[in-house]
Amino acid sequence: MSKLRKITIDGDEYLYGITTQYHKENQTSTLTIRIFLNGEKKTPLIIKFLTLDNYFLGNPLNSGVKLFHKTMNSNETININHPGLIRKFIELGIKHGWTGSNKTEVQNGIDYLEELGYNTNSITNGTTTT
Repeated sequence: MSKLRKITIDGDEYLYGITTQYHKENQTSTLTIRIFLNGEKKTPLIIKFLTLDNYFLGNPLNSGVKLFHKTMNSNETININHPGLIRKFIELGIKHGWTGSNKTEVQNGIDYLEELGYNTNSITNGTTTT
């Protein structure tokens, strides 16, 4: 995993890392975010995003992609590397039962984006999420 980054939310410090894996057989890639509450490395929140892969840029969420936000009725550039988005994912993880010290199932990042109001059809186009 790449270097861990830090983010503090409501006084709690979280560490997170982002990795991508290319799947040549169907030209998709999986971007994975692993988030740990500081001191709780055995119970990460793991969020996986299976998307179409861009030949030049790789996973579109890692380099930035415009997605339509249904509530705002506008296109927004989504880049997983922006801390504001990581904060939203941590908040969703907590909403879905993750405390930082309990094990949870791997979360579907595309579902998380949809829950945040984004239309993800342009980056999934029928791919099966994991």
